[in-house]
Amino acid sequence: MTDINELMGSPFVRVKLVAFVHFFFISNAMLGSWGHGAYEFYNFLFIIAMFWSMHSKDSVEAVQSALVINASSIFFDIVSIVVSFSYMSKYPFSPIITAVVLNLTAFPLRHLADGWAIAFSIINLILRPVSVALLYREFSSRGGTLQTGSVFPTSQQRSYQDIDRPTQPTPINSDLGPRVANIF
Repeated sequence: MTDINELMGSPFVRVKLVAFVHFFFISNAMLGSWGHGAYEFYNFLFIIAMFWSMHSKDSVEAVQSALVINASSIFFDIVSIVVSFSYMSKYPFSPIITAVVLNLTAFPLRHLADGWAIAFSIINLILRPVSVALLYREFSSRGGTLQTGSVFPTSQQRSYQDIDRPTQPTPINSDLGPRVANIF
């Protein structure tokens, strides 16, 4: 049996584990009607970034984008859950009254699905800091750094040649090649 630290030390297992766990919890969180388009949108972006990280095994940018989306999703999850809970607590009995008046028997299942979805979104929110740590570990193992200079490089950190400043000496001899008049 493989040691769990050895298994989590494998770079591809970390990314696949994070992607699978969040895919499972996000899928269950989207079952209810409590959410709105924003929750689906940023989680869809996160899953796409995770698939990109699995596909591009050497790409630092893929893991960096997944890491940034996952870290910012912590804030977005809190806002989405608070907004949904405040709406559900503001009108807690209006769906029940509507169901009784219209004699809808499917209401308890819908209400149960909303509770199920919010429970899975809360579990997903609790797991996000752990997945941020795992993605940061993967980001570091691929050679990425979170220095401010990596986003806004200074003149000493640029890896490309600056064409405004000549780095090679200009030739001093006058014989630069054949002249057009000598050819004809």
